[in-house]
Amino acid sequence: MAEFKLIHLVKELLDLTGVNEDPHSFIDLVQKMPLTTESNSYGYSSTVFQNSVQNLVQLVPNSQSFLSKLEDLKEKNVDCLGEYVQLLNYISQDSRLKELLQLKKARNRHDGLTSNTVTTKDDIEQVKTLVKRASRQFKGRDVDKSVLERNAQSPKASSSIISWVQRRPSMSWDFSSITLTTSRMQLENIPDISQENILIEDLLNILIGLPGSYIDPLQLKDQYGTREFSLCDAIDPSLKDLLKQILPLASHYSTVQRFIEEKLRFEFGQVCNALAECMNSLIIDYTLFVTQMETEFRSGNLNLHKLWFYIQKNLHNMSFMSNIATSISKSDAKGGKVLSLLHDHIAGYIGDTQAQQLCLHLMQAACVPYMKMLGMWIYKGIISDPINEFLIEDNEMVQKEDMPVDYSADYWDKKYTIRRERIPTFLESVSDIILRAGKYLNVIRQCGKPVNHKVESIEYKIEQKHYIDAINKAYKFASINLLDLVLKEKDLLGRLRSVKHYFLLDQGDFIVTFLTLCEKELNKDVADVIQGRLESLLDLALRLSSSNNDPYKDDLRTELLPYDLQHQMVKILTVLSIEERSHLLSGQKKANLTVIESFAFSYEVKWPLSLILNRRSLACYQMIFRHLFYCKHVERMICQVWRSNKVAKSFPFVSAKQYRLAFALRQRMLHCIQNLEYHMMVEVIEPHWCLFMQKIAKVSNIDEVLMCHCDFLDSCLKDCMLTITNLLNTITNILAICVKFCKFMQRTQQHFVEAELDTLPSSFIDSFCQGEGSISIIDSKQQPERIESFRESIASLDLEFSETLKELLEQINGLNNETSDHERLYNLLYRLDFNSFYSGQFEKLGLKNMKINISG
Repeated sequence: MAEFKLIHLVKELLDLTGVNEDPHSFIDLVQKMPLTTESNSYGYSSTVFQNSVQNLVQLVPNSQSFLSKLEDLKEKNVDCLGEYVQLLNYISQDSRLKELLQLKKARNRHDGLTSNTVTTKDDIEQVKTLVKRASRQFKGRDVDKSVLERNAQSPKASSSIISWVQRRPSMSWDFSSITLTTSRMQLENIPDISQENILIEDLLNILIGLPGSYIDPLQLKDQYGTREFSLCDAIDPSLKDLLKQILPLASHYSTVQRFIEEKLRFEFGQVCNALAECMNSLIIDYTLFVTQMETEFRSGNLNLHKLWFYIQKNLHNMSFMSNIATSISKSDAKGGKVLSLLHDHIAGYIGDTQAQQLCLHLMQAACVPYMKMLGMWIYKGIISDPINEFLIEDNEMVQKEDMPVDYSADYWDKKYTIRRERIPTFLESVSDIILRAGKYLNVIRQCGKPVNHKVESIEYKIEQKHYIDAINKAYKFASINLLDLVLKEKDLLGRLRSVKHYFLLDQGDFIVTFLTLCEKELNKDVADVIQGRLESLLDLALRLSSSNNDPYKDDLRTELLPYDLQHQMVKILTVLSIEERSHLLSGQKKANLTVIESFAFSYEVKWPLSLILNRRSLACYQMIFRHLFYCKHVERMICQVWRSNKVAKSFPFVSAKQYRLAFALRQRMLHCIQNLEYHMMVEVIEPHWCLFMQKIAKVSNIDEVLMCHCDFLDSCLKDCMLTITNLLNTITNILAICVKFCKFMQRTQQHFVEAELDTLPSSFIDSFCQGEGSISIIDSKQQPERIESFRESIASLDLEFSETLKELLEQINGLNNETSDHERLYNLLYRLDFNSFYSGQFEKLGLKNMKINISG
């Protein structure tokens, strides 16, 4: 049913943009649009991105502001920035779309002004009353309290969680604002060599975040900005140049230290904590290096030139760590996004071995908590993610204790979902496999089966083969175990065959027995029937037919739905507004439904088979069953008319001749209904079922089972003409005409028998009154007044049936001319018009119209 979902999404988009157009006209355009599968197709260096930026720069009034904002967003690593820029470029080139958006904006602004102008004191009092009522409703709700507490404890919304750096700023190693007063000598009269010793001592303090006397750190203009320093004016120019070359190391150290002090807080997640801890260990090594430099200085073996030489390696490493810290902080990254940034840095430093090894070291340290979460998921099916960093999210929409009873397709689709923004770049190609591996293990665990799978450690390496192989191995284990559980232990194929027996009328003796037992009940109104009686008759039919050998027959139930099949299909297929749909459905919905119009089977399925035989699948089975069941009911009514009409064999030839038209119409109706059933059951359902069984034998995981099952149901619904609204309406009209004919023949049966009483032997009359024919004779009190003669009524029904059937043939022929997706309907076209009876009428009608036009 994917095409119906697409139609609804297009309709919703049109409603949001205020476009009053038919969504079907946009479906072909959407389906033909090229899809981009490469993740880097909108990279910042791509030609598409650069061309879009150049076009937008020419159109915006302030190009410099636009470019600065774009650079800021690129530094923050905003997701889908390339796609967004290209979308803006498309909008800028489409004048009609720009006019539409401006009109929409003006309308919203007008509505906002209107709503503001009508606000009165009474409205304010009403708002206060609603707020008080809502606050009273929140009282006593534990869930709501927990949500409020969680929101109150978020670091951005409350000051209850304050960093220890903010509480005790003197403990920070990033140039604490609380400094001790130090004696400061005048450098003007001090020789250069003495100045150098004083400045080295000052510089060693600056390099580890301590305040100096002649080198002062400036206040930060931005939280994540670069630290700058001011030098005393009395410093010798040559020494000042050397200091300016060394001070970037202190700036990088300041950035890294701020990152560590911030990201060690728990609310930034385990990945940031691990990365900050790894950087902190490198800072400890760096501090040890500065201590060694101080020892050299105390020994008189250090000057500024030597210090500049010694710091080269640390300057390179600290610069690299500073770039990483700034990139992560500006993008406000957590979890998988942090790992993606680190992975991109590793790929970007292929030519720099030292930087790449340092980044790899940071990456491996940051990956440890994430890989532990990944291991628990793919080996045990458990999510251990307190800060919402992992790529899989548990939506907690279905309680475990309710699953065996309230099964739904939404569990499999929405219980566990992938958060694309949390996927690390190096795991993007296997994200779907990761999701399915954990889902499979969850199903096994919820069935009470132990998951005996050892949790192996997964490490990040530049060669992806290591962790990719581990993920594929875990996925294979989970898929094989769940497939064995579903196919062998839970006997999925046996369940599917059982469903086919009852919903797709696979066993003819059962449905014939059931129709025979429930014939009187099916013709009653829904309000006049006790469903318990239908359940009893169903149980009796199961016991009297070959279905008695089915081990799952006790899971079959009866259900009386509050709408007929046509009403149900319109609700699914029609894309209308709420008012249009309610108006249409209210016009189609019948006041009093009969049991045959509302009857359907239901089926009880336990977990985990409810993943495959979910509510959505059973609804599809029900729609096919209701269509077939009603056709069988109509065929049975026509056969009853045929049995009742056997009395005409004893009429004289002259008297029987006047009933020939009715008997011919009855035979044409029977031929039409039987060929419709043959098409659906033999030419549609059976071939699709055989193909479905062939695919099931080759599946390797439960998702392929779901896909094959969904394809089977979609193909059956489409080829049975249930998803084509105009064909379904025409077939429903044909069935209604057949029912109308059968009821008419039953009403008139007694009249034409009584008209021929003189010519019939008495023994035949007695057998007719006591035999099968008496079933069709209704009480004379219930017979309406005869307005038309028998011949005229049959002629009218004949014309109505022929016109409707010709309309069906035209629709099928036109449908096959438009597309090749309905080739199976050609067989039905040939069967219904095997001797060109109706096509000959088309030709005669065309010649007649031509003659009228010529004469006119």
